[in-house]
Amino acid sequence: MNKGRPFLLGFFSVAGQVLLLRELISSFNGDELFIGLALFGWLLAVAFGSFVGGRDVRQPRAATLFVGGCVILCVMIPTIRLSPLVVSSVAGQVVPFSTAGAMAILLMLPLGFISGWLFSVIAREGWGSEGAVVTVYLWEGVGAFVGGALIALLSKGVLSNMALALAVAVVTIIFLVLIHRERSLTVSVLLTFVMIAMLVGSTWVAERIDSALDGRKYRAYQVLQSFDTPYGRQTVLSRDSMVVLLTDNKVEAVHPDDRTAENLLIPPLLYNRAARSILYFGRSEFGLAQLTQRFEQVHLTAVDPRRRLNKVLDEVTSFPSGVTRITDDPLAFINKRAGLDQFDVIIIDAGEPDNYRTSRLLTSEFFSQARRLLSKNGLLAVPTAYDTDRYISADVAGLLSIIRNSLARSFDHVLVWPGGGTLLMASNAPLFGVALDSLVAHVNRFEYEPIYLSESFLRDRLNEFKQQRLMSALSLSSDINSTARPLLPHRQALYRSPGKSDRMILSFWFEQPYGYVLGLAPILGLLGYASFGRNRRRRFGLFLYLVAGAVSISLELLSFYVYQTTAGSLYSELAALVGSFMLGLAAGTFYSQRMKSEHLEYPALIVLIIAGALFGLTWNRIEQSTALGYHLLFLFVVALATGSLFVAATRRYYKDRPLCNRGAGYAVEVLGSAIGALLILTLLLPMLGIAWALVVLELILTVALAGAIITARSY
Repeated sequence: MNKGRPFLLGFFSVAGQVLLLRELISSFNGDELFIGLALFGWLLAVAFGSFVGGRDVRQPRAATLFVGGCVILCVMIPTIRLSPLVVSSVAGQVVPFSTAGAMAILLMLPLGFISGWLFSVIAREGWGSEGAVVTVYLWEGVGAFVGGALIALLSKGVLSNMALALAVAVVTIIFLVLIHRERSLTVSVLLTFVMIAMLVGSTWVAERIDSALDGRKYRAYQVLQSFDTPYGRQTVLSRDSMVVLLTDNKVEAVHPDDRTAENLLIPPLLYNRAARSILYFGRSEFGLAQLTQRFEQVHLTAVDPRRRLNKVLDEVTSFPSGVTRITDDPLAFINKRAGLDQFDVIIIDAGEPDNYRTSRLLTSEFFSQARRLLSKNGLLAVPTAYDTDRYISADVAGLLSIIRNSLARSFDHVLVWPGGGTLLMASNAPLFGVALDSLVAHVNRFEYEPIYLSESFLRDRLNEFKQQRLMSALSLSSDINSTARPLLPHRQALYRSPGKSDRMILSFWFEQPYGYVLGLAPILGLLGYASFGRNRRRRFGLFLYLVAGAVSISLELLSFYVYQTTAGSLYSELAALVGSFMLGLAAGTFYSQRMKSEHLEYPALIVLIIAGALFGLTWNRIEQSTALGYHLLFLFVVALATGSLFVAATRRYYKDRPLCNRGAGYAVEVLGSAIGALLILTLLLPMLGIAWALVVLELILTVALAGAIITARSY
């Protein structure tokens, strides 16, 4: 069998998958929940394509499918980027979760189907034994590792997604020409130079395409800058005298915005009147830094990890020189500075918690860590965008109660200010028992006269009826947001789904047990089919395929979530993590293919059980500096065992039937992956938490091990 085509399949599939995922995340507000949904669509399409491609010998040639896949990839990147315009033409408007989720699934289908179809077509080159399927699986893993490594290297601010898509298409087509038949050294060198020239040209073309797409997407604005950072896609727009910062197609900040700046700075100063040092997590260039300069005794330290934004924003805003700006991840900054620095006020301006990157800054663990940087009478403030001025909806009450309860885990005193943007403040010192008249008097003594937080505004915002109504609404829930069980992104998804159909779908999925039933039904059904009747040993091979796919993708996505929570970024490391996983698949397949043991499934399942247990015991004990290495190693080990389990399942299912559907076993494994991708992040993680989600996976693996032993000698 020609090893070049399965290698190219792995390279192309992983590169295409990662680029589509990156584009989806940046187009749909940075929400990592879409990773599970998008992977569900991708894997479902791969399973269907593999099964269909394995049924009939009369199939298109692999080269034809590769070229078609390249065209689809280059078309889907701009399609995804412009897809939010289907819902709204307003720049930065958040797309409701259910709508965006459905679009994410649909947009992954075309390329996923081609990928699965290619697997079956390439596997047909090796008729004669089950080894053909394993060989394709092996070399696909090797190619996937190479593709993931290259995307990880080139995506760190070197090339945009569009440029990478064009580059992947060029490399794929040139490689197809090189492996088509033996060629002389001169021709090979010439083709290599042609590829390099085309890669340089594709970068030039991609810049023009990106510019045209941004111009179409934000046609009411002038696009000043648009680029990728390790944390997502940044776009800086201007219109008249206004500057807008978009992060992953969502408005993060607007300049000038004096109202927001006053609401961030003045309330903490009313309660901690001796405050001199303020720590702010967020972008301070949009008014807060300028306002701080009006208070002579106050010094602001602003922390944000996006270094490239510093220079861009300095060109369009008047950033004062007296503010200390630190480029670092908030969690890393706290860990480095604990015991060294003390701040009188800490402001956590995380933004809407519709993704795990921002939600992690609103967990009980992060509040406890931030508390270590507060002075004796220090105060922590959490501004939100939730309106509780006139009416408090059940969704808003649920979100605010989770944040309040999480703060109460770390602080003795918590105060909530109602208003158009509800503000929460917490302290271990009794700072909040201040009469309204005293607050008004203190505002009038400021050297700066507030424009928005005037005396009349404060009296209206802090009247007794509004405060009592808000506290009553927040007392109905005891839930907290934690790293082990993140609730805020899913509650935010419900809050952002105003339509009845959207709410019905999300309530059905998030708040009812039906999702468990729908997700586990295929697993239980295949287990029953494999456990009874004739040929149980062979049938159980199908169940092992399903378990390999479901458990491995679940552990992979849990690893993605934990890494995102620890490091604060997943956008640029996604390709490296996927590449490590695919390398482990290739290594496990390569090693197991050469072993003569008839029961490879036993050690493979045991390794998966041990790996899951160790992950459950250690995931929250890893330092940020070693997080990437830890997760790369964990994914490699999981994939190593998964590759071995794939070989064992193949030997069971294809033994004595080497000419049956070559795509069937692979399709079942990918179907299992689709089920795991759909369930783990969108259902099991928020409803059960990491610990119980791992228990479910351990039970599935234990059942698979017991079943494999029982059916070992059944025919």
